[in-house]
Amino acid sequence: MKKQTVEFAVNVKNGIVQEVGKSEILQPRTNFKGGHIKWFDDNKLLKSTCK
Repeated sequence: MKKQTVEFAVNVKNGIVQEVGKSEILQPRTNFKGGHIKWFDDNKLLKSTCK
């Protein structure tokens, strides 16, 4: 997992930062190794307007 940490100010009093909060975002590793991707044909989903 790739971890990204973000720090942001939470509490400010009289222009002075009192507390700092942290947040983490976990991203799974990408396993695509190249090659061909079979795409779905959207034409099968479209409704015909002509009768």
